[in-house]
Amino acid sequence: MMNDDMALVRDYAASQSEPAFATLVVRHIALVHSVALRQVGDPHLAQDVTQAVFIIIAQKAGSL
Repeated sequence: MMNDDMALVRDYAASQSEPAFATLVVRHIALVHSVALRQVGDPHLAQDVTQAVFIIIAQKAGSL
């Protein structure tokens, strides 16, 4: 799965592939949100953190 995820990141970085990024989000959003919720303790703030995580991944995809 990890190699497949990195292939999706590379695809997104190379061609801004929305389907590739969407697949990453679907695969990992529950885990990211769960971790964020445990850390911040507030469901609304955890949603903001989750969104920020995926924004940062999108911005830094080329350097991952």
